[in-house]
Amino acid sequence: MLLFLATILEQLDLALEHVLERDIHNARFGLMLTDNALELVLHQIARDKVNYLRLFGGPRASYTHQAALDKALGRSFSDKVNFVRVTGLMSEEMAQTIGIMHGVRNEVYHVGLQHEAILPSLSLFYFNVACTYICSYKPPFLTWSSNQKLPARAKKYFRRDDDEFGEPDDFRQGCDKLALDVGHKPAETIAALADHFDEAIQQQDACIDTIAEGVYPSQRTTRDDAFMDCQIRSLAFSEVGKAYARKNGSTGSTIGKRIEWIEAHYPLKYRSDPISRWRKQAVKLRAEKNANAALRRYYKFMTETASIRESISESAALCEAEIDREFERARGN
Repeated sequence: MLLFLATILEQLDLALEHVLERDIHNARFGLMLTDNALELVLHQIARDKVNYLRLFGGPRASYTHQAALDKALGRSFSDKVNFVRVTGLMSEEMAQTIGIMHGVRNEVYHVGLQHEAILPSLSLFYFNVACTYICSYKPPFLTWSSNQKLPARAKKYFRRDDDEFGEPDDFRQGCDKLALDVGHKPAETIAALADHFDEAIQQQDACIDTIAEGVYPSQRTTRDDAFMDCQIRSLAFSEVGKAYARKNGSTGSTIGKRIEWIEAHYPLKYRSDPISRWRKQAVKLRAEKNANAALRRYYKFMTETASIRESISESAALCEAEIDREFERARGN
């Protein structure tokens, strides 16, 4: 068990080295190391519970959270978080934050570099969150084998004398030190999230202007109509829109009829230019004092508006491409 704790500290120590560089690539690597260290501890908590129940528990069916425990022993990160949450070993707020940050970790690992503007700040924030939680882990026992060797990075976190390899409190103090050394400032994380939130809104604002202006003067329209048009057309061509129309009685046989039906019947979240409402959300985000709450606001907006923001950006790009073609034709090219 002591070697396991030392391995966690070694990994966190390496993660700290990277996140303190405060650049995108180091932040990406540090984030993944942090997330992995946390997952290892969460899995160990579940294993500890299994061992305890085997030694001191009653019948398997008598443990209230047996189903959650069984799932926690699998490969799903969210199941591990859920187990410590339902058993009172993690707060709801921390569980939500860790769930969001694990999703960010998966995106930067599986999809490539994402969240470039905020990744350095998020890596600092997640490191602090992870260390804060991990330091609460109390192993049921400490064991050490004479043929085991402490990892080099972990040695500085364990007090040793000639007869002992560590004190029971060394692990907690090591995690506390790591959390302190990262120097996370909640205000900086909130500002980074708010800045990126504002940037996303400004980009969408410019895109709606482009769509409203159109390619030719005769195509000029209001921002409300421009927004609705790109939203409805995107839905009409999407599998989601097609499926909804079929399920709810649309008989339109052409794309034009489907567009008309979706405009009249689809439960659109926005039926007018959303920028002013989004800016109000941005103000609320920037006013947050709790980094966990700010992350939830940011993540909710980015998730819920991802599809419509993509539609707006695509429509604006098509307009700009056509404008460029008209410009080249006017020049005789």
